[in-house]
Amino acid sequence: MTSFFVAGIKSDGARTEKAYSELRVRSLLAAGCPARSRRIFKLSCRFDGQDREIEVGRPLSKDGDVVVAILDHGRFEDFCVHTDSGSESAPARVGRPVYSVTEFS
Repeated sequence: MTSFFVAGIKSDGARTEKAYSELRVRSLLAAGCPARSRRIFKLSCRFDGQDREIEVGRPLSKDGDVVVAILDHGRFEDFCVHTDSGSESAPARVGRPVYSVTEFS
């Protein structure tokens, strides 16, 4: 089991929670609905035409930006995958079906 973290935040506690709250706001604007409360570490899914595992702290694609958080916007909405590409970029969207979801412990 992996303890909750936001990739790129070197401190735990209040800074991590603040960064995560800011990502939830960005995600709300991108998805048009609030994210669920579950904290996701990894998705096993189909992304860009391939079966993949998307994990917080690892690059989204080969030589790509690092995944900082994955947010679930509900049963009928895409997952929003936020990367360290900057606060102005839209999150990557992962549609259903998702094969499995691993939450932080």
